[in-house]
Amino acid sequence: NQITDAEEDFKTKEVVMVRGGIERYLKTFKEGGYWKGKNYLFDKRMEQAPSDKTQQALDADVESNCCLCQKKHSQYRGQHKCATIIPSSGLPCSVPVIVCNDCQITATNEPLSLSCPLCEQNYQTPDTAPDLLGQKRKLGLIAQGGKDLVTGQKVKHAPHQSSQRLFVGKLPLTMTASKLREAFSKVDLKIETIQWIVDRDTHAFYGSAFCQMISMEDAQKAQALGTIQLSTKKKRKQKACVAFSPVHDNATWPEASYCETEYPPIGDC
Repeated sequence: NQITDAEEDFKTKEVVMVRGGIERYLKTFKEGGYWKGKNYLFDKRMEQAPSDKTQQALDADVESNCCLCQKKHSQYRGQHKCATIIPSSGLPCSVPVIVCNDCQITATNEPLSLSCPLCEQNYQTPDTAPDLLGQKRKLGLIAQGGKDLVTGQKVKHAPHQSSQRLFVGKLPLTMTASKLREAFSKVDLKIETIQWIVDRDTHAFYGSAFCQMISMEDAQKAQALGTIQLSTKKKRKQKACVAFSPVHDNATWPEASYCETEYPPIGDC
């Protein structure tokens, strides 16, 4: 199958689908059965452990470490992700990493220092990857419109290739070029050119921009961060989302006649 094509060393006696998933398995076998450790959950519970398994036995199962101090830890908190750039794609690894309570502040202030165990071992993803979406489409599990009938979620498109130009969204309508440059400079990133994205018909600004970074390294660091903290006077500080936005083939950006403005356009009056 495609998994063994991608990983020649991957050997298995048989592959069995657990009816009801790991969550139901742990509810059925309250001491854990063949399951080791905790089950990570994508809801407010965060994790699930066998209800009748002793804390001592759970602690003995722990094989994970804090990615910063290497202390034994088994709780995923803070939504921290690996920031190591994968050479083959130029994209950040983005694998969730475990950070202990003592290192939470460091991880938040220095997100680019986070690295998962695979990246620490210089692991490279194989060129061949299982086409799981293709298999689901053949089985009729992807509905028209891209909805996954198994998970109920909309299928995400493959990420863009890395580029020096970034798309920056969720900007307040009061944003200026100076404020945007200042927000990036606070995380040691420098913008070369800013182009406000406007509505095709009204030519009004609705909170997005293209930003050409001073270097590819700065663009990759910004993409790894995912968001940029904006300077606002609100109690709840606003964050702008950041993503690669490569220029189409044979296209010139920005155009020779383009002139950057401090304020976004207000549209046709």
